[in-house]
Amino acid sequence: MAGIGFKLQKLFQEDYFSSRLKAYAFAGLVTSGPWLIVILTIAVTQWLTTFLSIASFEERTTFNLVVSYSFIFSQVLLGIQQLVVTRYLADCFYEKRYEDLFPAFLGMTKMTMALGSIAFLIFLSFSKLPFLLNGLIFILFMTINLIWVHFLFLSAAKFYQAVAYSFLIGGIVAVGSVLLIDRYLMEYVTGIVTPSLALTAGFTFGMIITLFGLFTSMLLTFPQRGTKNQFTYLSYFDRYPALFWTSFLYNIGVWVGNWVIWFSDGGAVHLGTFRYHPLYDTAIFLSYLTVIPTMTIFVVSVETRFYERYRIFYGYANEGGTLDQVEKARDAMLLVLRQELQRLFRNQGLFTLFTLLFASTLLGYLALPEATISIFQMTTIGAFSNAMVLVLTLLLLYFEDQKGAAWISCVFFFSNGILALLIAPFGFSGYGLSFAIGSTLTFAFALMRLIHYVSDIDYHTFCRMVLPPRSMRFTRWSERLNRSWM
Repeated sequence: MAGIGFKLQKLFQEDYFSSRLKAYAFAGLVTSGPWLIVILTIAVTQWLTTFLSIASFEERTTFNLVVSYSFIFSQVLLGIQQLVVTRYLADCFYEKRYEDLFPAFLGMTKMTMALGSIAFLIFLSFSKLPFLLNGLIFILFMTINLIWVHFLFLSAAKFYQAVAYSFLIGGIVAVGSVLLIDRYLMEYVTGIVTPSLALTAGFTFGMIITLFGLFTSMLLTFPQRGTKNQFTYLSYFDRYPALFWTSFLYNIGVWVGNWVIWFSDGGAVHLGTFRYHPLYDTAIFLSYLTVIPTMTIFVVSVETRFYERYRIFYGYANEGGTLDQVEKARDAMLLVLRQELQRLFRNQGLFTLFTLLFASTLLGYLALPEATISIFQMTTIGAFSNAMVLVLTLLLLYFEDQKGAAWISCVFFFSNGILALLIAPFGFSGYGLSFAIGSTLTFAFALMRLIHYVSDIDYHTFCRMVLPPRSMRFTRWSERLNRSWM
């Protein structure tokens, strides 16, 4: 997020209502734009498949599950490298080592393809799908994995406009391809080419267009395209192991409840391959849409008020400010932090409360079963707490409390997983409850961690020790891989 503050501050300096609307729209585009486009693409495509001429319910279900699985497990794989690579890129930008950026992109791309291939081989070990559909799933899965890699690097370079346009064009092409296939090609779909295969092919084509747009933007953004030392970034796994655990456990924690419920009462198995829970999966999908205001408000708050005080405080601390200057800057920073968090909790809390009160009315237009609406009310509470956990984790990372962030992700993963296992036997009456309780407990833990940490901010700023890595395993691996790819 660092870097968009200049644009936001400029908009807020203009004392016009329209400028403030532009600021919030810009923040929403940066934080939720690509995510929203992907969700809308999937939602519109799934909605359209219910009206397609030939595709049966079973074929539509196959298509929907192929897309959902590809996105869910690509996100889990991204968590393995996400924060470690982000930290490496931040250091490269700060130290002006621009020549190391593109090699890191190549290295992460290769590592992601290797991890994705391993994950797909595991999928193949129990897949009972036709050969052609398995091949197409592999293409879609790898395409989405590579999209996340490009997205990470372009976001670090602050090329947000290219990211948004690439996702938008790809989403339009994906939806358009599905419609064109249904309109002009479905009558030729016979034999081994099933409607679900044709629909998946259309959606995959749209994702490939997104990937092509992102890759073109990568070439324009990084003119220094060296190929040496592609795996040097792996040494950061030795230096910052807490960042690995933070992103990996958090991304798994988001889905662990779903995985448990897939094997519980009401879960289903499609074509002997895909496990899912129609009611719970729909509810959790809709509940995550309710936390979009959180990320938008958080970015505006951090980049317009908090970051300015944060920069002043650490500027005095690093550049020899007087004790009086440091104390005043610290108090101002913590005051703004408290005010902005209160505003964020209040605004998102009111929005979540409104959603809960009118859930039956809002979801009634979608003709969803009553059980889904009941589960949605619980998962909406969980989504609120989950969003707050993410916000507090990011703030701790701002303060370099990587250990605290890792503990939060650990609590998030285990609380959601263990509670899901304990509550699953209660059936539909307990679905969503584990996610709500687990996320809320993690929210409370994260808030206490932040309060405790900032209460000793002077100690952490001036007395914190930087310990050497406990292991050099990844550093040695990176050196071997660099030599092998020279």
